[in-house]
Formats: sequence, C-alpha cells, structure tokens
Amino acid sequence: MKKKKILKVIKYVFLALAVSIGLIPFVLVFLTSLKTPVDARAMPPKWFFVPTLQNYVEQLFKNKEFINTAKNSLIIAGSATLISIFIGVFTGYVLVRFKFIGSRLLSQATLWLRIVPPITLVIPYVVMWSKLNLTDTYFAIIVMYITVVIPLIIWMMHSFFQEIPIEVEEAALIDGCDRLKALRYVVIPMVLPGIFAASSLSFIILWNDFLFALYITGQNTRTLPIELYNSLGLFWLEWEKLSTIAIAAVIPAIIFVTLTQKYIVRGLTMGAIKE
Repeated sequence: MKKKKILKVIKYVFLALAVSIGLIPFVLVFLTSLKTPVDARAMPPKWFFVPTLQNYVEQLFKNKEFINTAKNSLIIAGSATLISIFIGVFTGYVLVRFKFIGSRLLSQATLWLRIVPPITLVIPYVVMWSKLNLTDTYFAIIVMYITVVIPLIIWMMHSFFQEIPIEVEEAALIDGCDRLKALRYVVIPMVLPGIFAASSLSFIILWNDFLFALYITGQNTRTLPIELYNSLGLFWLEWEKLSTIAIAAVIPAIIFVTLTQKYIVRGLTMGAIKE
C-alpha cells in the first residue's frame, strides 16, 4: 500500500515538473507584457513590479497594424481550415468506401506528402504567384495553406472513417437513404469528433505558420507571426511590445482549442480501444 502511494506521489511530482517546465516561458512572457518599458529592460530582471495593462491597450486597440494582421490571420487560417476540412472529409470517405485502381497508392501518397519538407514548396509557390500577379493576396496564401494541411486532414479522416462499420451505411441505404444522405445524416455525425480534432490541429498549424507567410504575404495580407517578427528592432528589442503581441496571438488558438477540447480528445483516441 505504501509502495503504491509513493509511486503515485512520484508520478504527480514528475507531472507537475513537466507542466512547470512547459509553462515557465509562457509565464515569463505574460509577466513581461505587464511591465512598463523601463521594467521590461531592467537588468537584472525585476520580479516585483507594478503591473500595467497599458501595453495591451496600445497594441490591441490603438495599433492598427496589429488589428489588421489579427484580422488577416483569422480570415486566412479560418478560410483555409474550413475549405481543407470540406475537401478532406469527402476525400477520406471516398478513399475508404470506394476501391479503384490506385486507391491504395493514393491513400499512402497523402501520408508521403507529410514527409516533404515545407521549405521545398516555398520557391515554386513564390514563382507561380509572381507570374500570376497574385502575391500578397488572400487567394494565394489560402491556396498554399490548403496544400499544407490537406494531407494531414485526409490522413486523419481516412483513419476515422475506417472505424465506422460499413453495415451502418448499408442499413441507412436499405431504409431509403441515398449515399449522400447516409453520409450527411449517419456517417458524418459519427466522425464529428474526428472532424473537430482535424480542424483544431489544422487551425493551430496555420495560425502559427511563419515560413510560408514570410514569403507570400505582403503589406495587405501579413499575419500575426510576421507582425511579431517585424516588431524586432534593429538596435534594441521592445520586450514589452513583443510579449504583448505574443500573448495576444496565442489567445484565439487557446479559445478555439478550449471550445473543442472534448471533441479533440474523443477524436484523437477514437479507435484506440477495440471491443
């Protein structure tokens, strides 16, 4: 009995340590965002200071560049995620339910695309959008983001659809549903946790993307990661400004994940236990 209690204590100590290590950078950034410019640059760092929300007021409400880049990030990441989910759900369903020549190879190819280093796609896209005069447009960055996350979504939805017994659809077809209605009213509700899981992961990936946005976006479409990068001074760093933008950039992703957390857990663990 004592051995079990000791092991339990050790387990919670390690968990607490792991959580602390992961949260320390976030806590430091948050504290810096509450400091005045003088306190933020103090050396050694000041641990006791009078907190202020002035940085958030200036960046979130008065800084037009921040507001525009936040709007761009929401439009671009949100649109690319919705379009990718729509395509990925139907593609994953087709690959699972319909067998045709090359279907197995196509299913594996979606996974192979995840192995390709993203940097290899940057140059072709830059050249293509430059030739088409589409650089610094929502269309260009959304299309590129779709190609980034669509393999992940297809791969995830392929796994989720495989967990749905074919007999469920056959029963719906016998009851008078056509294939599309069976998919809409029977299959999709059953894989809804998987859809939420895939959309959450995709949104986070696109929201935090820096590499593609650095080369494709411009003055009209640049996103929050680029705005954060542009906030780096040439001769000094405005730590309070950087920290405030970093915290503000994390908030939408946290809200999105919080609202879909139970679906993410169900989606990521779906099929882990066989009856």
